[in-house]
Amino acid sequence: MSVIKVGLVGPGTIGRVHRDAIGATEGLELTAVAGGTEEELELFAAPQGVRLFSDAASMIEQASLDVVVIATPSGTHYAPARAALDKGLHVVVEKPLAVDLDEAIDLYRRSQAAGLVCSTMSQRRMEAQHQDIHRRLRSGDLGRSVAIEGQVYWHRADAYYDEKPWRKLDVQGGGSLFNQGIHTLDLMLWLFGPLASVMAEATNIAGREGGSEDLCQALLTFQNGARGIIVTSTATPPGRPASLMVFTDRGHVAINHTDVVEWTFPDQPLPTAADASIKSGAGSQVSIGIRGHVDQWLDIRDAIRDGRPADITFRDGLEAVRVITAIYRSAETGRRIVMSDVGDA
Repeated sequence: MSVIKVGLVGPGTIGRVHRDAIGATEGLELTAVAGGTEEELELFAAPQGVRLFSDAASMIEQASLDVVVIATPSGTHYAPARAALDKGLHVVVEKPLAVDLDEAIDLYRRSQAAGLVCSTMSQRRMEAQHQDIHRRLRSGDLGRSVAIEGQVYWHRADAYYDEKPWRKLDVQGGGSLFNQGIHTLDLMLWLFGPLASVMAEATNIAGREGGSEDLCQALLTFQNGARGIIVTSTATPPGRPASLMVFTDRGHVAINHTDVVEWTFPDQPLPTAADASIKSGAGSQVSIGIRGHVDQWLDIRDAIRDGRPADITFRDGLEAVRVITAIYRSAETGRRIVMSDVGDA
């Protein structure tokens, strides 16, 4: 099959990760890039032959593309994603799908109507140890789910927020849950299933203007009766790798970033080991490497070729936005939020 032509919106830090992941994936070719400041474009160093456009609308309208990837600041995903869908292009959106719940719902509905491959980046699902544990939870080999805990005690210095002021804004998804902890939350939802309710608190320890929280903690009640806790922060220097603990009625597993550090399930072999090149973003967002993105792009490529949905869809992205919306509502009101009261498609 002919090469799949990719257009990228947003040549910033995460845009460069996509540039390298696309370049490392056979059958994909980055052919166009839209947006970016002069400094970002210089750092991006677009491969030879890539067309540059000042804005997403021009690229989507004029370039010959098969798929568009949106790597702009979190609060600006909706417009280019909708334009690409309206043009009949496959769409990949960096996390989160959107910051505004209504926008996320609309993108999901449009993706369903279009019948295109539409994927939200949740690359940590693709790691071997998570894939193995997910499979064994679903098969019942690990027993009945009881509790799950995610901890994202990271650090981002003032310079990180000053470099991109949107990171200070809660309305732009700059908080520690939306911007850093969403991957761990997504893993928890994927492993244990949908939520019934949440109770949460959030605060801005550093006192930065803009309202984005740098510490969030939430109690989760899953529909299957299991319980969960998630804590996210960017105010805990120097930062430590994100951790995940899964408890069932037969044992538990504790994972620090990619390393399985505890495994107590009798007669069950250790999970498959993760690729060693997958690095933590505990202290810096530029250190994560491209392995996870390559793995998700491989699935997106194959989904386009095979005419099937991607393994990770806009439905998954929407669910993460719904839960984060509920957590923020709970933190603001001091009340438990029932998920059935949060908008859905």
